[in-house]
Amino acid sequence: MATAKKTAPKSAPKTKAEARVADSATKMIDEGMEQMTGFAGKFGDYAEGGFKAFAEQAASSSEMMRTIGARNMDFFARTLEQGVEATQSMTSAKDPREAMEIQSGFAKSLFSAYTSEMSAQAELCMSAWRDAAKPFMAFSAK
Repeated sequence: MATAKKTAPKSAPKTKAEARVADSATKMIDEGMEQMTGFAGKFGDYAEGGFKAFAEQAASSSEMMRTIGARNMDFFARTLEQGVEATQSMTSAKDPREAMEIQSGFAKSLFSAYTSEMSAQAELCMSAWRDAAKPFMAFSAK
């Protein structure tokens, strides 16, 4: 039957040099743990701020999508009405040249209205993106 080796319990360092090394190692470990705790705290703050900003921006985003949807429906309704008016005008034209002028005028006004509406909606989207980025930019600047 094999017998287990008994190891002597660890005891305090035997010399002053060993004590200094042990104290130094303990101090380095404690400082490292403090740094890790600090990093974990900062990460937690960042995550909490990010989630809070995300929730706020999700609500804002929903409102922006409703606004853009309403603008799209309004634009569609206006252009549909203008198209019907242009068609009625074209059917009452006396000659082909007058019909072409009506069609050309309608196309120009439609293109201008479309360009204007898309520019306005692009500005709305850019404004929404800027507003959405503000909390994240402010938090990362800390």
